[in-house]
Amino acid sequence: MSSHPIHHQLASLIEQTDALQTGHFELASGLHASRFFRCIKLFRDPGRSHLLFDHMAARFKTQPLSHVLGANEAGSILAFEVAKRLNVEVAIARQKNGIYSLISGFEFQPEHQVLIVDDITTTGGTAKQLIGLVNAAHATPVGVGLIATKGLFQVELGCPTEVLITLDGMDAIVPSDCPLCQQNIPLILS
Repeated sequence: MSSHPIHHQLASLIEQTDALQTGHFELASGLHASRFFRCIKLFRDPGRSHLLFDHMAARFKTQPLSHVLGANEAGSILAFEVAKRLNVEVAIARQKNGIYSLISGFEFQPEHQVLIVDDITTTGGTAKQLIGLVNAAHATPVGVGLIATKGLFQVELGCPTEVLITLDGMDAIVPSDCPLCQQNIPLILS
């Protein structure tokens, strides 16, 4: 794991909450992995998880923003907490049939400047879809904030990206090459 000041605190929190799990997982990208980062576990204790939200907000405090967009469970909590710290509105998206859309009650206008936040990226698929959602509303994606990356792929999102920690020892394997599949180890859908 990297050596920025938050990395030690975050690595400790990941270990204490058992957020980094071992098994045979199918990722949102369709790839398989032997380790899975279950970010939602970091949020169980607000007294300890606040450091994530504080550091993420600090990375974007000088950006002109109107909204913070997150998706699904972990991304929604992250978006709410970061928006609160930046004193801007929150927006929440969810995935249905593989496509993200804003949930009812949220919308963007062309003058809106949106920070996208997510828990982790492997290929950048979720962040790219959320950026597309912002662009479709003719609003401006001003940045992407990620708690973690696996650091396996070069992911270009087209706007400034901040990552709190790079997780070491992660993998992402094409299912046809997956040694865990070849050993008939049951697959856990992430």
